Amino acid sequence: IWGFQNVYNYDMSVSATTKLYGFYTPLFGKKIQTIRHVFTPTVSFNYAPDFGTSRYGYYASYVKTDKDGNVSTVSYSPYSGSLYGVPGRGKTGSVSMDISNNIEMKVRTKNDSVRKVSLIDELGANLSYNMAAERQPWSDLSMRVRIKTPWNYTFSMNAQFATYAYEFDENGRVQVGDRTEWSYGRFGRFQGMSQNLSYTFNNETFRKLFGWGKGRSEEVKETDGETDEEDVGDTNIDPERKKSERAGAKKEPQKAEVDEDGYLKFQLPWSFTVSYGVTMSENTGAQIRVKKMRYPYKLTHTLNFSGNIRISDGWNLTYSSGYDFNYHRLSMTTASVSRDLHCFSMSASVVLSPYTSYNFTFSANASELADVLKWKKQSSYSSNIEWY
Repeated sequence: IWGFQNVYNYDMSVSATTKLYGFYTPLFGKKIQTIRHVFTPTVSFNYAPDFGTSRYGYYASYVKTDKDGNVSTVSYSPYSGSLYGVPGRGKTGSVSMDISNNIEMKVRTKNDSVRKVSLIDELGANLSYNMAAERQPWSDLSMRVRIKTPWNYTFSMNAQFATYAYEFDENGRVQVGDRTEWSYGRFGRFQGMSQNLSYTFNNETFRKLFGWGKGRSEEVKETDGETDEEDVGDTNIDPERKKSERAGAKKEPQKAEVDEDGYLKFQLPWSFTVSYGVTMSENTGAQIRVKKMRYPYKLTHTLNFSGNIRISDGWNLTYSSGYDFNYHRLSMTTASVSRDLHCFSMSASVVLSPYTSYNFTFSANASELADVLKWKKQSSYSSNIEWY
């Protein structure tokens, strides 16, 4: 006798969002034209029933007695080994609320054009309520801010505020209670924040800041003649270029950078990125301040830098390192060099600190042959040496 049983699950989710715009025009001054504020609230709801209840029949139990005479009830599901598994147990249902703000302004420049400037790229917060939780249904309040500067620099910070206050248990130990910070007339407990500052230097950095290395430029005109027959069969020529040339398109003059002697300038593309991160968090290992039920805070600093140098069209050199302020030494330091051999590529990388290792790879560029035509040599884990 064959029997069939349907095993299914379902959930429901609804989300709603909108945008509210506010505009402000300064009464005095002509440089700032308009300031715009965009407010975006979002509310979402999701629900899933408890498929572990007896009405679904997905779970059963039996009484077990072990060799020592201990009696216990064991819960199991006859569908746990099936192809699609068994739905989870426990009811879920939450309401999430999120708000986001964006402030921009339009500024008139010297040449009578309009430029858009971002004042606050994003300022938002998120909070949710778990309707299925028996205790502590409110989540922590998370806030975020992101500011973009005209110098291609972005400042971002995330902060967390705990909803429920600390309290002492019957043994005098600190624990998170069921009473909210708001009930004490206080804002959410600040748990910590993290922010990262980074900036990238490259060939154009000093030229834009100080006007260095502008040099002179002159127009390099190409001949207006027809395409040579030898170039038609050359596969290295761009197909779009050949198409335009065949159609008789007029060639636009191109500008080339030259030095003071009139020779083409030699450029060595490079970039160097420095990032500094600060993390503030509660120091739960210290003594709590009983009056306000707050732990002191501790700071964690990280400094990282990385960069790359393109020696030529085929050679590329990259490196990365950092400084560990906790142990007062360099963090993981790596360097790698790669060479494009047209049909093949060669790369070598080495880890200098805190453990030394190397990796050398020679493989085909085509994805179909990359796993077949490949030779790899690397150091083993036992050969790694720690530098003190």
